[in-house]
Amino acid sequence: MEETSQRFGFVTLCGAPNAGKSTLLNRLVGEKVTAVSSKPQTTRVNVLCVKEFDEAQVAFIDSPGLFAPATDLGRLLRKHSLQAFKGADVVAIVIDLSHPRQEENLALTDKIIQRYADKGSKLMVVLNKIDLVKKADLVARAALFQRFDGVQDFFMISAEMGEHVDDFQKALVEALPQHSWEYPPQSDLKGDLKTWLAEQTREKVFDFLREEIPYQAYVETLSLQEAEDGLHIYQNIVVAKESQKRVVIGHKGAMIKQIGQASRKDLIHQLRRRLHLHLLVKVQPQWMSRPQTLRDAGLV
Repeated sequence: MEETSQRFGFVTLCGAPNAGKSTLLNRLVGEKVTAVSSKPQTTRVNVLCVKEFDEAQVAFIDSPGLFAPATDLGRLLRKHSLQAFKGADVVAIVIDLSHPRQEENLALTDKIIQRYADKGSKLMVVLNKIDLVKKADLVARAALFQRFDGVQDFFMISAEMGEHVDDFQKALVEALPQHSWEYPPQSDLKGDLKTWLAEQTREKVFDFLREEIPYQAYVETLSLQEAEDGLHIYQNIVVAKESQKRVVIGHKGAMIKQIGQASRKDLIHQLRRRLHLHLLVKVQPQWMSRPQTLRDAGLV
């Protein structure tokens, strides 16, 4: 086999819900490629994006947060998370270090290491959100994770502020095998475009509605139509109850207008083109228990 100076590999970001995995991915890639929200369980599909760092090409997999499933949807999400480990050259366990109680994070880290240490993946622990931790507490909290064997590197970062992310990026590149690139140069693969567009709008649903709408909502992209005045995107916001539909629409349509304006502005900035976003709200009771609906939502 001919030697190459290039490096290529798959990197899986994993961890508990709301640990900052999507924020870290966006920081590494340099633009928003997956939904980011202060609500846990925002990422519902494994998002593959490819980024070049000098002579290295990294294929990132941003997996849904690992958690104890209590519903059919939860079990499906956990299955997707576990699938993201298969074949990964590097598994980076992202920890929210700002949480005052780290017992669950320690147990989760131990479980991941025990299960995947012998699968050929290089394991890294990324202690995130150090900007939210008092300096007097940093060392003590970080020391809790030093006990694990089989971990190649430990990092203390702030994905939100960008602090020490460059060090983590450099270590990722060095951990990848020497291998020719698998994707064309300058790729930025957002997976299925309809799914990616739906994720951007669903982020706004979470941001604007907060606790009023539980996790019984998803967005489906119905169609994309080119026209003289730009790209027209048609989407449904699907909820489980009529009462939720009323909240999403808002008084005289004010809420859905806000959601649409914010999503459209974001999409124009990212796609750098004229577009129009058309949103409707659809009630689909018990959609989380229907396999076909889960497939239509891009969860399978």
